[in-house]
Amino acid sequence: MRLRRTIYFNDARHYYLFVYDPPMRMEDAWVPVDEVAGTSVDTFSYGVARADGLFYPSKVGLQWGSDRKPFQNAYEWRCWENMQSLIARGLDPLQVLIDRAHEKNMEFIASLRLGEYGGMDPDHSVANGGRGFVHTEVSDHQRAVVEELATSYNTEAVELDFSAAPGGCAHCLNPDEAPEQASLLTDFVRNCAATVRGRSGDPGLLGARIYPTADLNRRAGLEVEAWLNEGLVDFLIPSSYSCFFLDSQMPIDWIVEAAHQQETSVYGILQPFYHDGGRINTNIEHASPEKMRAVASNFRQADVD
Repeated sequence: MRLRRTIYFNDARHYYLFVYDPPMRMEDAWVPVDEVAGTSVDTFSYGVARADGLFYPSKVGLQWGSDRKPFQNAYEWRCWENMQSLIARGLDPLQVLIDRAHEKNMEFIASLRLGEYGGMDPDHSVANGGRGFVHTEVSDHQRAVVEELATSYNTEAVELDFSAAPGGCAHCLNPDEAPEQASLLTDFVRNCAATVRGRSGDPGLLGARIYPTADLNRRAGLEVEAWLNEGLVDFLIPSSYSCFFLDSQMPIDWIVEAAHQQETSVYGILQPFYHDGGRINTNIEHASPEKMRAVASNFRQADVD
């Protein structure tokens, strides 16, 4: 079933756990939700992991920072101590945000980057020449994290972030063999769908961040059309973490058409920059509200949800 949403995504780090001086006050712990409460946002999405750990006290994965001590800079220390200051009071940093989102009438999506995984054998990572999800330990580990997010926390949905690579983490499969090993990722998505939807109580939703073009997805081993035909995903978000430019003409018509044939939602993404400061004599320039509205209008015309 297609659902209309206005989603706000917070990555846990640069404007949250990295910036507040511990111990964390509840007013600070609630900021990611409170800063959009009372707006049109009805869904809060939270990036629960970086490539090197999870931003909550996981029982199946590595909590971010637990393997980094002694910390070498202030942001690492703040992130760890902020989480620990909540845990010391009997509060789970992730549950604090889930509860606050629900209190403010927002649904909660736990967004998980998949290409790297703190605490695992580093030789398995594609970034280090490994084969990623070809290693059974990797897919089993990430599936356990998905199960934890769906069953140990009262999230409405879990989002599988495949498009964080290469800017935010490694690829799930080595690009040299990704098309030939794509069935492994389809099996992973299939297992995650069964876990999230088959949990006790209300079934959860499963979504995925994918690349905007069919070729990029194919080269990464993402069989998006197969997922849709089998009904494995409830929503898709075409994006690319390596590009922060606001894209007014993102080529997603093929995704919208294929997804809507299966009654699967597609959500457009608004990136922050008009200029990224990468050219000579330019500074970072954020997109104006007018530009954001114009791109949102283009997405609406493309029939995103």
